[in-house]
Parts: sequence; structure tokens; C-alpha cells
Amino acid sequence: KRHGLDLNLNNIPTDDPATYELLGRGETAGVFQVEGTGMRRYLMQMKPKELANVIAMVALFRPGPMEFIPSYIKRMHGEEPVTYRHPAMEPIFKETFGIPIYQEQIMRAAVELGGYTLSESDELRKVIAKKQKEKLEKHREKFIHGAQERGIPADVAEAIFADWEEFARYGFNKSHAADYGIIAVQTAYLKTHYPVEYMTALLSASKNETEKVAFYVADCRSMGIEVLPPDINSSGYDFTIEDRPGRPAAIRFGMGAVKNVGQGPVDMILEARKEGPFADLND
Repeated sequence: KRHGLDLNLNNIPTDDPATYELLGRGETAGVFQVEGTGMRRYLMQMKPKELANVIAMVALFRPGPMEFIPSYIKRMHGEEPVTYRHPAMEPIFKETFGIPIYQEQIMRAAVELGGYTLSESDELRKVIAKKQKEKLEKHREKFIHGAQERGIPADVAEAIFADWEEFARYGFNKSHAADYGIIAVQTAYLKTHYPVEYMTALLSASKNETEKVAFYVADCRSMGIEVLPPDINSSGYDFTIEDRPGRPAAIRFGMGAVKNVGQGPVDMILEARKEGPFADLND
């Protein structure tokens, strides 16, 4: 409303360099999925450059796969060599610097290296995820046979399949991580380019959680945004933006975020205020 812009979930950019700089600085309070201290620390080490980096971080930041994050970051920055069991794997695993992170990568590799059909590759994904021993053995033979027919030596195919069995502990669904990653980057974009609007909306959405309100108010102050106290003549129910001539815009504390003040009393105050500001406490 303040900028005359119509932003929606389909047109918020995910390729904006300033957004990735904000993520790389760890200024992620209020950014979806990445505001925890551990995630912030890794993002500051990673200095993400594109959406794929954030999606990978969402998939890796879980017990188990977390051990791969330092390696991913080193490979991303060229501090550790990226290796593949076979050159045919490079197109599939290049975006994650040779580290198998997503279930979809295994499925594509089974099709391209082992001659699987798409439905067979999905069955392989399930068997690996559920560690079904007997079925795993059948798939091992099938994959090694198919790979040999495509010129991949048996010992290399065996090693690739062994990697995939280990993958069961940490494999993640890329489409799921992508959904989270896109919202993370979109919220970071809004915080980067419309910080006053974003923090006002964030505070309003969190108004019933006192600790979160305190956390986001502190973040506003660190960003140089003033949060003005509740005011009987200025506050709405939610947090609002106050434009001040000759000074930066501030956020006015919402009366709905004051403890033990419900919607009813605030509605009455706002209704009475239509006749003009309150003159004093008795008024």
C-alpha cells in the first residue's frame, strides 16, 4: 500500500543479490525456516548466492545430514575437491557439489546410469528409505547389471549403490525442501527491500507471543527502525507504520499486543477516537 506495489507469491523475486547478502550476513530474524542460531551460523559461513544453496541448506539442516554441511560449504567455495564415482554422475549431482542430498537425484541416477524406468526408480527410492534388505539386494543386482550394460564397471556400480544405502539416513525430498527454500528467500526479499513493512506485519502476526514480540522489537532496533510505545491516540489493534515528516518511518506498537488487552476494548477505543483524540485520562 505504501509503495503502490502488488506483490504476491508468484512475483516476489528469488534471484535478487541483495537478498542473498542479507542471508549471508545472518540477519535472518523473522525469515521463514532460517532464523535459528545454528542455521544462521551456517548461512554466514555459506554466503548463499542462489536459491539452490538455500534449498540444500534446508534439506541438510537436520540430525544426520548436518555432518555434510561443512563439506558442502567448502566445495561451494572451492576449498575442497568435488569428486564423482563416475563422470555420468556429474550432471545429476553437480548442483550439490557431488554430495547426494535429494531422493530425486538417486531416482534420476537410477534411470540414467542403471536403465531404470521412472516407476522403478520410485520403487528404489522407497526401498532405500525403508531399508528393506531383501528388496535392496534385488535392486543392487538390477542396478549393477544395468550400469554394466551402459559401460560402467561393476566395482564402480557396486560403490555407487553402497553410497545410496548409506543415503537412507539422510536423503530428503527435494520438492519439499524447495517449497521451504522459496518461502525463506521470498521472506528474506521482503525483509531486505521493505524492512519497515515486513517487520510491522511480522510483529502483528506474532502479537500474542510476548517473547517473539520482544525478539522482533530488538531486531527492529538493530536495523535502525524505531518502535514507538503503545499510544491511546496513535495505536491501532495491530502494529502500524508511522510516517514522520523529515524522519525515518517508525513502527507503532499495537494495542492488541499489550498483555491482557482484548479486541473488544480496543475496538471501543478506536470507535471513540473517530470523534477526535482523547484529551486526558478521564476523557
